[in-house]
Amino acid sequence: MKLQSTRKKYDDALYALRNTAAGAGVHSRIMSAAALGALSDVPAHEAEAAILSAMPRTPSPSNEVATAIRKAYTEAGGIGAGYTPLIYRKRTPRDLTEARRKIAAPHTDCPDLECEFWEASPIRIDGEPGPNDARLLLETLYSPDDILFIGENFGREVLPVREWLERLPDKTPAPWPHFIPNPVDGQQHPDNTGSPSFRCDNAVRSFRFATVEFDNLPREEQLAFFAGVKMPIAALIDSGGKSIHALVKVEAPNRETWTQEIEQRLFADMLMPLGCDRTCRNESRLSRLPGHFRTEKGRWQRLLYLNPNPTGRGIL
Repeated sequence: MKLQSTRKKYDDALYALRNTAAGAGVHSRIMSAAALGALSDVPAHEAEAAILSAMPRTPSPSNEVATAIRKAYTEAGGIGAGYTPLIYRKRTPRDLTEARRKIAAPHTDCPDLECEFWEASPIRIDGEPGPNDARLLLETLYSPDDILFIGENFGREVLPVREWLERLPDKTPAPWPHFIPNPVDGQQHPDNTGSPSFRCDNAVRSFRFATVEFDNLPREEQLAFFAGVKMPIAALIDSGGKSIHALVKVEAPNRETWTQEIEQRLFADMLMPLGCDRTCRNESRLSRLPGHFRTEKGRWQRLLYLNPNPTGRGIL
């Protein structure tokens, strides 16, 4: 039983490492994962490979993980000085900038892509932005019993969709700027720092949507990309700032599949080389709630497109 508990802590340590931003304590998480791997009787080479796979940055120096493994397993009475580390070769990320431009190219000369999205939307969206955008999104993409976080950037409250709809005003802007597109379970779980949270990655229970955005592209290029890319886009949301948020329907069955198929194959292998914001890859990523008015920008967060049953054929 004790070994099972330690193995669970080892798995949690790998998960925390995978979701730690570079420069935010990666090395200490490597040391923790290595120590828990040794205590869990995980073979040294297996632990080393798992840690390398989970790291959000390249090892620096190149023997960073090997050193942590040797130290942890030696102190646990294991491999000692006879440990032979894996040969680590830095992975060169692909640059798919040109591919992104080709995806966008057929739509770069369109005079009004927002109008095209509005016309193509299977769910009719009001011509003028307002709180009905939030109501429409919540009623279309979620069941009344789905539990969501909606609120300020550092808010904590999670409620069933039916209760959020009851709180939503009819004639004034939605009071909340953010929401997490993936439903949570309504319970507290340890976040990446170990603190209890209702809205962290560990609290997500339905791995329904991935949020995709480009912070460093002109708005027109973002619109053209989303018009041309062959992805199951359920919603496009104008953030009221410099970016467009796409909710891509992924329906991952569990956390392990999210890690392998969404974080690695979708984001690391495809979207990030295309220029997508790398911080979008975790399952509790915030998005902008449409129907909120950003007073600091003087602009609405608007719903541009809404499709509860998207396909991979694209929008336009």
